[in-house]
Amino acid sequence: MKMRLCSRWCRVLMLGVAGLSVLTSCALVEPGVNESESGMSSEVGMSVVHQEGAPFPADVEYLEDILAIPPGNSLPAGAEVVGVGPAVKFAEYYEGGWGYVIAFTAEEQAIRDYVDEHTSFSSSAIDDYIVASGPGDGLNDVELESISRPWRIGFGNAKLVLERPLGRGWLLIRGAPR
Repeated sequence: MKMRLCSRWCRVLMLGVAGLSVLTSCALVEPGVNESESGMSSEVGMSVVHQEGAPFPADVEYLEDILAIPPGNSLPAGAEVVGVGPAVKFAEYYEGGWGYVIAFTAEEQAIRDYVDEHTSFSSSAIDDYIVASGPGDGLNDVELESISRPWRIGFGNAKLVLERPLGRGWLLIRGAPR
């Protein structure tokens, strides 16, 4: 009976992990963020992933350091980080590239204030613009299909993806050798 539960649990984790958990064995499974919560791709990787060329491991423990990567980034006021993962698909697409996907939740007004302060767009544009769509938007590391009416904008070394109605977001920070 225990083996059957373990197998079922492992299958559920393998399907829903957002690239943050190590599935070394059924007995030693580190809890992760499921894909429907985070919107990150379902690549299964190590809980602390260090991509080649990346300055820090992709882990919430290094969040402050990751956000400080020049020119520097932040999250909306009061944001709760759901997970930090590597931008694996970006690294595959862009030779020598590396990156991070920071999944977060925040209050609507905090998100709007963030857009007003950190981008060249007014937060009123969030409601007016079309839905972000797939690889052409450079958002391969975020499962856009799991996000209602995704909106995106790029600034500095980052891309911001927001779900409408506002509440969930993803900050993708990227880099590569020059």
